Amino acid sequence: MNVQFTERRPAFPLMSYVQTYWQGDFNTSNEEKFSQSVLPNGCVEIIIHLTSDHCALSENGKTWNVSPEFTLLGVYDKPYDVVFDQNVKVFGIRLFPDGMANIFGVPPKLIMSSFENVNDVFGDDFRVFSSKIRDLKDFDDQVALANQFIGKKLSNNIKSYDYTHLAMELIRKTNGLENYNDLVNQVPISQRQLQREFKNLYGISIRDYMRLARLNAIHEYMQNNAAKLTALSYDLNFTDQSHLIKEYKTFSGVTPKALLKNRGAYIINTGSE
Repeated sequence: MNVQFTERRPAFPLMSYVQTYWQGDFNTSNEEKFSQSVLPNGCVEIIIHLTSDHCALSENGKTWNVSPEFTLLGVYDKPYDVVFDQNVKVFGIRLFPDGMANIFGVPPKLIMSSFENVNDVFGDDFRVFSSKIRDLKDFDDQVALANQFIGKKLSNNIKSYDYTHLAMELIRKTNGLENYNDLVNQVPISQRQLQREFKNLYGISIRDYMRLARLNAIHEYMQNNAAKLTALSYDLNFTDQSHLIKEYKTFSGVTPKALLKNRGAYIINTGSE
């Protein structure tokens, strides 16, 4: 394996907002121009580089830029490519979009399908936190510090009641499988107002977020089972197998079987709770 991942769940009070903490070791063989395609998962990623070596990220499918020392990756609805010229080690924080809004008070729509320097978005206190993470060598110590920092930020910024957060939680808990009208009717504001606030805050529609949740369900299934698409189509409420394949390819760029044949070319991080 040319990539190694280690994950830890966040502290219990943060689980509705932080999907996971992770440590990644990429291009462990130091191959020249080792590349992977990152598939959409509906999450925001914070990347803290632990060494001086960084990956290169594509922008608009045309230009390549070396990622910032502390990188913020927004919610993508299409795959994006990363290239590693050397061994790259990082500490990552995977946030649900409503996590970014409630922890840092920043609308995720500002970085939809793009990346930024975290310091420019979250401010100087995050730069100080990131530097402390780099100074720690033990993963569990890094996670403990992240829980402490994020817990404090959440207590300072969280809304008393967030309808869009409720909608996102419902979507994640049901893997986007619940009927759309049944889902939005569980949120105690008008459907039109919910749709508007959801899109204005996150930069993505409720229906597309439901589709990303179903994509995560497909990936969860494929990690533990052979790609029996007929049964999977039925379980995930697709019309038929061709419907599943079409929607999957829309978001991932490949068919499920093509991905399984070349699994090492992709980074799949599910955004499930």
